[in-house]
Amino acid sequence: PGGGTYTGSVTVSISEATSGAMIYYTTDGSTPRVYTGALTFTQTTTLQAMAAASGMTNSAVASATYIIQQQQQVATPTFSPGGGTYTGSVTVTIREATSGATIHYTTDGSTPTTPSTQYTGPIAVSTTTTLNAIASAPNYTQSAVASATYTIQIPQATAPTFNPPGGSYLLPQSVTISDSTPNATIYYTTDGNTPTTSSSQYTGPITVIRTTTIKAIAVAPGYSASFAGSATYTYPPGL
Repeated sequence: PGGGTYTGSVTVSISEATSGAMIYYTTDGSTPRVYTGALTFTQTTTLQAMAAASGMTNSAVASATYIIQQQQQVATPTFSPGGGTYTGSVTVTIREATSGATIHYTTDGSTPTTPSTQYTGPIAVSTTTTLNAIASAPNYTQSAVASATYTIQIPQATAPTFNPPGGSYLLPQSVTISDSTPNATIYYTTDGNTPTTSSSQYTGPITVIRTTTIKAIAVAPGYSASFAGSATYTYPPGL
């Protein structure tokens, strides 16, 4: 194109109508060089060119100035809420101040690029995660990388409770185990060992007909396993 103002860069071709003519150019007033193909300018430049052909006088000097305006950088994306420590999970929104910008992000700590996942809506984070994001827009340079780390603490299920509580009893007891954690599953032992999810699953009252220590844990979706609850039932008393 002809001289003028351009954003970022401009690629210029020089043509000559005289058959067989050679074109020479300079961009800094130094000795002209032979033109062999399109020229790309990324800063303001004055291009001067002339043509020469055998048996002809040289052409007049053609001149054009290309004013290059540097592209603005897209604003760095922001996260809401910001990085920090959260319990259970957190939903993160990524915002961008530059109109028309597209956000791309990663969740594995790597640096995002335009082939990375495009942001289309809030991101649910349920494990400790580092979010990195960039923004890009036409006629702008890409934003800096925004980064935020979300440390997710998993709540612990409450320890099971026993009814009746441990103690000495004159008669056999029917022991109920309960837990206040939503959707909890209880596992228990009666041999004094610490229960795991491989232990017996509690499905109903346990009949105690001899001195017994019951231990129980609770597990539930979205929670870590509880501490073990324990109750010892002495029957008959003194044994």
